[in-house]
Amino acid sequence: MLNRFLSPLQNERFQAFEQFATTEVTPYADEWDLQEATPLPIVRKLAHSGWLGGLANQDSGGLGFDATTFGLLNLAIGAGSGSLTGLLNVHSMVLKTIEDWGTPDQKQRFLAPLVCGDIIGAFAQTEVSAGGDSKNLSTRFEEHGDELSVTGQKTWITFAQIADLFLVFGKLHGLDTAVLIPRDIPGFTITPKKNMLGFKSAYLGVLDFADCRIPKANIVAKPGFGQSLVSTGALDYGRISVAWAALGIQQAALAASARRANSRSTFGTLLADQGIVRAYLAEMSGNLLASQLVCLSATMAKESKEEDALEQILQAKLFASQHAGDAAAKAVQIHGGHGCDEANGVSRLYRDAKILQVVEGSNELQKMLIGRAVCERY
Repeated sequence: MLNRFLSPLQNERFQAFEQFATTEVTPYADEWDLQEATPLPIVRKLAHSGWLGGLANQDSGGLGFDATTFGLLNLAIGAGSGSLTGLLNVHSMVLKTIEDWGTPDQKQRFLAPLVCGDIIGAFAQTEVSAGGDSKNLSTRFEEHGDELSVTGQKTWITFAQIADLFLVFGKLHGLDTAVLIPRDIPGFTITPKKNMLGFKSAYLGVLDFADCRIPKANIVAKPGFGQSLVSTGALDYGRISVAWAALGIQQAALAASARRANSRSTFGTLLADQGIVRAYLAEMSGNLLASQLVCLSATMAKESKEEDALEQILQAKLFASQHAGDAAAKAVQIHGGHGCDEANGVSRLYRDAKILQVVEGSNELQKMLIGRAVCERY
């Protein structure tokens, strides 16, 4: 359905994304999930394709992806591996933050390596007691001449185990502040976060900062703008990534369910001929269509800088991830015992769909933000 709304260039790129996912991602995603690791060669292939830095402007060496093309990339990869979309998500948030708000020195040091994938970026905001409640971050920055000391902990940080550069949020003199922190500084340790429900191969980690020292020049924008400017701008792309990855999960769940329905018989009848299964498939198909339209509207609003773009992005993340969870649950039901096997791709879709309802602001937070926007509008 989406193709009719896309430009020729968007369609061409979407076909390339899908071909890549079909050959390089989907056949191996279950194995990656069981091993709780995404092989580094696939990360390098994404980098060499230019897609890892695709959102960067052409002046910065990127491909200048618009928001819809970035969404299409997450859709195609998400249909194969939800975990791998986590890389597209966090890396792109760091890259766009530096491109949009970084100093000339920060751009010179970090932007080109991020665009070409020589270094991997990770977004580090979440803490045990402060996820969506970003105003209560406990990570602290203190000034020491031309340096900052960093003390605190971040957790559930996507692709932390292999990232080279972290965009870290905390407080400096009580002000929300965003700082770029390289991996290899003394006092900074990264601990793998294993046995998660979903996104098992997304290299989640815990970051511990014990009086780490970094240059004050690594502050992004200015103290006081860490949340209102830096985090908010980055999360637009994070939520677009989640919303379109949720489309990928819906698409994969529907395809797997239809194939199962056409091949599995019970009580002498194909599942495809049973009313309840047809009803499930009809609901999944309709919700996928609606989710596609909501996501497309959101990215078009982002591209056009429409006044309600943020609200539409929030709606897309909420709507698509809710229906991804519903589609994956129905897929498990249609597959029966096979759908409950951890090695089965349908099981992985079910677990990853739940993660999408939590990351980049839980769906409950999305509803709070959307409700406030609706009240303001009327």
